[in-house]
Amino acid sequence: MTKKFLTSVADVYGYDDSTGALLFVGKTLLDSSIETSLGNSDVRGGRGNQLQYVYYHTAEMNITISDAQWNLEFLAVGVGADVVTGNNIFTEETITLVANSGTVAGTPLAVTGSTLYGWVTHLDGHVEKVTFSTKTFTCSDGGATDTVCVRYYALDSASRSVTISSNIIPSQVHLVLEAQLNSSDDVANKIGVVQIDVPKATLTGAFSISMTPDGVASTPLAARALSSIDLQTAACVNVPVLAKITEILDSANWYDNVIALAIQGGDFALTHPTTSTMSVWAIPSSGASFKPPVADLDFTSGTVGTATVGLHTGLVTTVAAGTTLLTVVISSKTSVEASATLTVS
Repeated sequence: MTKKFLTSVADVYGYDDSTGALLFVGKTLLDSSIETSLGNSDVRGGRGNQLQYVYYHTAEMNITISDAQWNLEFLAVGVGADVVTGNNIFTEETITLVANSGTVAGTPLAVTGSTLYGWVTHLDGHVEKVTFSTKTFTCSDGGATDTVCVRYYALDSASRSVTISSNIIPSQVHLVLEAQLNSSDDVANKIGVVQIDVPKATLTGAFSISMTPDGVASTPLAARALSSIDLQTAACVNVPVLAKITEILDSANWYDNVIALAIQGGDFALTHPTTSTMSVWAIPSSGASFKPPVADLDFTSGTVGTATVGLHTGLVTTVAAGTTLLTVVISSKTSVEASATLTVS
């Protein structure tokens, strides 16, 4: 058995839960953790209050992700907001006064009300509040030809923002995490990936941004998996799921660990003339049985005068009354086969 190790952090992809649009990608994560918990209740009875059964319930999956980069999209989905381009911001310009007056390049806007004002920092460090007439202001302090720093409110068309509402309603997203799978038994070291698919998750809206003088702030994202119907199952047996964890090996074949094939129903009978498609299951050395790709199977009929079978389809066509042995093998692993007797009447 190959030794496998899930290493380092995952890459994360976030999709809109309703439209499928890709909302964010995180490929410089510091943390990508998944924690699943399960509650339980004891069912007891009889003398001594014996333990009769354990009822498991309240399954929960929490996902925690931290990006080493500043990631505005992470914050946006976390608080249920959109990233908006074009915002009014506080900006600064260096201006040389002419007779105590100066003109800024940008267009000042009112912070509140209708008065246009800004703040001038003089060479000696003191700050003076000034009023603009369109783009021009006049200082009452400092030298008539000083170089000053002017701070004011203006539109930056390229800036991006996320507005955090006081009534936060976090987004619901489809999360996919993909991590590297390594092995000490393989010369290439990397043997594949593990993909964790969370079809529906609600962001918690909680985050913290830690800014220190000697550090780099990471961008956090926290989510809780919601119950979602597995659409790959039949309508009458839909099973609610939290996530699906898939191991994807780089050079693996579906039949590598298959030890047997089984024809569903075993021996069977048909009335001529008719057709029927054989259903085949693959049985691996570990894990559940599964339906293999029919194109990778070879079907043969021992007596073609009784019935024929499509080489890579399993479609049986009766020819005449009688019996025939139908055989199926894995095309690339002919040591694994199964047979069933067909009786045509």
